[in-house]
Amino acid sequence: AEAGEASLVYCDCGYAADTEAAAAKINVEERESGKMCEIHTPGIGSIDDVAEFLHVSPAATRKALALVDGNGKPVVCFVPGTHELNEVKAEHVFGDYHMMTDEELEEYGLIKGFIGPVGLPEGIRVVGDLSLEDTQWWLCGANKADYHLDHVELGRDFEINEWKDLVTSQEGDICPECGLPLHAARGIEVGQVFQLGTKYSSALNATFTDENGEDKPLVMGCYGIGVSRLLAAVVEQYNDEKGIKWPVSVAPYEVSVLCLSDKDPEIWNAAGAVADACVTAGLETVVDDRAERPGVKFADADLIGFPWQVIVGKKGVANGIAEVKERATGERFEVALDEVASWLAEKILPEREL
Repeated sequence: AEAGEASLVYCDCGYAADTEAAAAKINVEERESGKMCEIHTPGIGSIDDVAEFLHVSPAATRKALALVDGNGKPVVCFVPGTHELNEVKAEHVFGDYHMMTDEELEEYGLIKGFIGPVGLPEGIRVVGDLSLEDTQWWLCGANKADYHLDHVELGRDFEINEWKDLVTSQEGDICPECGLPLHAARGIEVGQVFQLGTKYSSALNATFTDENGEDKPLVMGCYGIGVSRLLAAVVEQYNDEKGIKWPVSVAPYEVSVLCLSDKDPEIWNAAGAVADACVTAGLETVVDDRAERPGVKFADADLIGFPWQVIVGKKGVANGIAEVKERATGERFEVALDEVASWLAEKILPEREL
């Protein structure tokens, strides 16, 4: 749904995930093998500017991100130049972290825009994104103002302490299930799962006894479904220019009987009989017997989106039939008045559990 607040990636094979949780593979480019060399890049610190200046693809660059982890320790992360650090994934790895301020960068001997893995000050934890683990030749910062390094070899010129899943997946990344490129979309978040771990159970001394007879804190989870959000999501998916097209399983009423005359007793009685028969057949039925023009009733029925409309008018009653319209497809059927309820029941009842 374009109106959704969540970012998603999905594949034609059926794989789909929130970008915060997706474990997609990333297409990264490597530099040519060779002897490590310094390149003068005066005042050029951003990925896009470096790529343009050196006439390379951003996918061939490596982005350095300096942060302070939840324990107050300095960390430098290296991720593909085309991707961003995912805050949720980073919290799982680093705890309650924050990006380094200019003052902290200076304190730890780091130069903004030119941080690289070669020659980092001692005491800094170095973490690389999993997508870079199998790469060899890097283009990166030189830890020297206005300079970058090319033909930097992982294992020869520097080491990475840890490899973690750190970045946000995006369109064009590789599906972890089938290897095809992922598509991007927006989605409405209708439910959440929070992995609380033992944070609250430890504080409340809520424990269980394990197989060894030892008390251990409960591992907690929190699960929520937003009912109002579910309705909004259904409407977002099932609609057209005329209004809502409710699926039977969630429709407020399954059948709307439209009585096209509030003054003709024959039409009135026929509409009432059809409605009563539908109710007896177990169908959720509403009758539009307002003193309104037929066009208004048709428009309102489409707008509200009842799955099935039964139109009872003068011509149909004279011939012993009603016109039945399926809202989802717009298809119309002529059904004998005394068979409408059973005909609709065959259509509707199997759909209730879908």
